[in-house]
Amino acid sequence: MRPLIFLAIFWPTLALAQEIKPGPITPDAWDDYARAAELFNAGKRVQAGCVMYRGQFRARLLLLANPGQAPDGGPALFASLNETVARPINQWLGGDRDDWIAAMQCARNWAAENDDPDYPRRRYGAIYADILAGLDELIAAIPSRRELRAQRRASGLPNR
Repeated sequence: MRPLIFLAIFWPTLALAQEIKPGPITPDAWDDYARAAELFNAGKRVQAGCVMYRGQFRARLLLLANPGQAPDGGPALFASLNETVARPINQWLGGDRDDWIAAMQCARNWAAENDDPDYPRRRYGAIYADILAGLDELIAAIPSRRELRAQRRASGLPNR
């Protein structure tokens, strides 16, 4: 049996992560959120999660690279998009642990391999490293399938 086929059969999270890609870079982080909403509404929900998490990565990069922004500018837009776009995507992704991890890993892989056009790694490397570390911690903190399902049931959220 070929190694990739073996992994695809016996490690579904890896197989799913291999299939999803965030697609072409959008002009800025905020456009990633718009693209994520379009993908989610089109039923491409795991890919939407990847694009949304890429948008979160890029937005955090933008905000950390420009700490003096007025609170009613970028920080307010970030909070609003996380509430209106990211929340429904996260609620759906949380219904299946493998999908959730695959979406985050897809965005994490993009961020590790690519530069945001406006904030290149050579200049903002420490910020990249901090955000990637935070994403790694978030992925590691996802509870086991059984715990996640119990938490969602207790909160009245569906499991898939």
